[in-house]
Amino acid sequence: MQQNIQDFIRDLFTLRTVWIDKGSGRWTVKKRFHPLLRSICWTLALIVCAGLYASINTVPEKEAEAVIASLPEPVKTLPEPEPEDTAILIPQTVRKIVFPSDINPDIDRIIMPPVEKPEIAEMPKPEAGKFSIEVNKSEYTLSLYRGEELVKTYPVAVGRNPGDKQRVGDNRTPTGNFKIVSIENASKWSHDFRDGKGKIAGAYGPWFLRLDAKGWKGIGIHGTHDPDSRGTNATEGCIRLSNEDIAELRQYAYRNMPVTIREN
Repeated sequence: MQQNIQDFIRDLFTLRTVWIDKGSGRWTVKKRFHPLLRSICWTLALIVCAGLYASINTVPEKEAEAVIASLPEPVKTLPEPEPEDTAILIPQTVRKIVFPSDINPDIDRIIMPPVEKPEIAEMPKPEAGKFSIEVNKSEYTLSLYRGEELVKTYPVAVGRNPGDKQRVGDNRTPTGNFKIVSIENASKWSHDFRDGKGKIAGAYGPWFLRLDAKGWKGIGIHGTHDPDSRGTNATEGCIRLSNEDIAELRQYAYRNMPVTIREN
């Protein structure tokens, strides 16, 4: 028995050769103590570290008592007076609120006359093929008709130069009887008016009603970034409305809708 214990202790502290697999078929040889001895060493190391950590973070009792003694004593405050005492020291004034019904008991039975709301002319509902447009260049107006009934008139701007269009780039609005060939979303369009300001975003407003203007390309009815130009000769040949008006007119426009443009 004693011989077995001696052999175990000798084996415990004897360096032994250990083959270690490093992967990819590679092996290496190292000298190591018995696994039990290594476990005991690691456990003792952890216990020592824990003891050192506890001793560093523990404040000695005498130092803690000194810190407590150096703190100022709490300030003693007087108790607040009871509500009864406050009522005696501060007299309160009670004010009576007088309602209109206290002065005139019959006020609740007075019937006010109804307020008449002003009548607001409503736009008719769009009916396919029932509407037409007429533009008067000299009066700077665009009129929307349902059959022969005038529905609404809008202020517009027309070409910079008077008279019927003669050539490309003459800044005139053509006259005659036309039709709308397409209704196009122009909210992302821009245009350079060659006035030194470069491209203007939103120059055509939200909608562009393109006309078959006797072979003249790019003539239409649209919105504008400059609503103050209405009532003047300001465009390169198109009919220009405010963005609010073109959005309303868009509801009644349709392909092949008749459009008449005249001088007066």
